[in-house]
This record gives sequence, structure tokens and C-alpha cells, in this order.
Amino acid sequence: MNNETKKRTIEMKKDSVLKAAIRLFAEKGYDATTMAEIAKEANVGFGSVSIYFGNKEELFMACIEQPMEDFINHLLQFDTQPASYREEIQTFIQKHFELFSTQKVYLRLIVQLIGQYERFSEAFKIVNGQTEKLNAKVAQLIVNGQQENQLAEGNAEKIAISYVSLLFGLRLSYADDPSAHNWHEFSEIAIRLFGPK
Repeated sequence: MNNETKKRTIEMKKDSVLKAAIRLFAEKGYDATTMAEIAKEANVGFGSVSIYFGNKEELFMACIEQPMEDFINHLLQFDTQPASYREEIQTFIQKHFELFSTQKVYLRLIVQLIGQYERFSEAFKIVNGQTEKLNAKVAQLIVNGQQENQLAEGNAEKIAISYVSLLFGLRLSYADDPSAHNWHEFSEIAIRLFGPK
């Protein structure tokens, strides 16, 4: 096995461990999940988990941190100075709802983290910092839209926080995925938050 193949194999195993850990931490919680269970779920040796990620706390941190950047980057893919604010808002809300509907396991883990933010303060800082990035960009879009007289007047920061809270709240409110009809209705409610004219 050459070096390139070895690297790919290690990366695949690390990814398998990370996915298994996210799933188990989300389903069972931090305390009830063991490193041995994660290794078994990922189909790797027990020692491999420690080699790849260190101890359980470091693995938990990786489960929060590694997917978060990619997740937030997807959410940040919208224009804060579009020609039509209504169209831009409709488009990114649909994309955001789709992303949230496909990430329920990871988001369940995030919800657990938020519920124990004092215990996992370092991981919480990462999530909070990334969420603040999203809030700030949404607020900037709102300010710009208000200046262009395409969005109703209002506190941009609070509207942005309300929108992000709606995203997380919908994921929390449904154990199963809402129907397509419900997602459509919620997206209409979300659009109204922005006050398009």
C-alpha cells in the first residue's frame, strides 16, 4: 500500500469515526456514549479512535467543530446587496430550510450542546461565534434592503436573530421532518419576518 492510499484509508476511517460519534452523541448524549461504542459503530479498532481524535472530550469537540464551518458556509451563501431583496430572501430561505431538513442528527447534537453550554464552553463558543456570523450577514442584508426601500423598517439585528431562531426552532419542534406543505408554509412566515415590499 503506497503512502497516498494509506492517507486516503486513514481519512476514510477518521470520517467514519466522526460520523459514528456524531450519531451516538446525538442519540445517547455525551455521558452515555463510550469510545468503545464509537469504535464498534465506525468499524475500527478501539485504539484507532484515540489515535485519530485523542480522548472523548476532544472527539466531542471535533464532532461539533468540523461540520460546523461547512454548515455555516452553506448558510452564508447569499448576496447582501441583490437587485431584488424579495427574490434573494425567498431563495436563501428555501436553501436554508433544505439544509436544516437534511442535518437533523448534527443539529440534535448542537441542541444538546446549547443545553449544556457551561459544561462544554469551548465547543459552545465555536457554535456561538459561527451563529453570530450568520446573524450579522442576515442583519446586513436587512439594513441594505431597508436603505433600498425594498424591506420594511425594523430592528435588523432582532429580525436576523428571529429568523435564525426560527430555523433552529423548527428543527427542534419536529421529531420527524415536516411535510413539504408545512415547509412551504413556514418559508412564507419566514419571508414575512423580513418585511419585503
